Amino acid sequence: MPTLTFDAADVRRVVEHSINAPTQGEQLVDYDDNFKAITKPVEAPAVLLVHDQGVYLMSNGQPRDIVKGESSFVAYAKGCHPDRDPDWYDTAHALVGGDDFGETLPWARELKQLIDSGAKTVSLNFTQSTIEIVRG
Repeated sequence: MPTLTFDAADVRRVVEHSINAPTQGEQLVDYDDNFKAITKPVEAPAVLLVHDQGVYLMSNGQPRDIVKGESSFVAYAKGCHPDRDPDWYDTAHALVGGDDFGETLPWARELKQLIDSGAKTVSLNFTQSTIEIVRG
């Protein structure tokens, strides 16, 4: 089971933004016959686990945590930062597969609690059907 590891300081910013945001983005459920997105509300402050240009966590809070232009602040998984890790593409592919995705995880408070208890990293076990927080 591959493990995604993130720096706790970066994840802290992501989860605090989500927790303090006035609203949360909607969660994608499916697409209708006309390829229009079907969404539903998110019940708790959430983070998004994303695989596209790298693998990263970002806040689901609205308004977004913009750092430059249209780019949100993100916490990259170890080895999966496209600007810092020369083998990021192969590492990301080995950890989470080749398809791009975004998964809404309503765990912002749990992740903050883990960091507040002294964790220096945050790890998620990843399979095709599950994602779970690794408790150290």
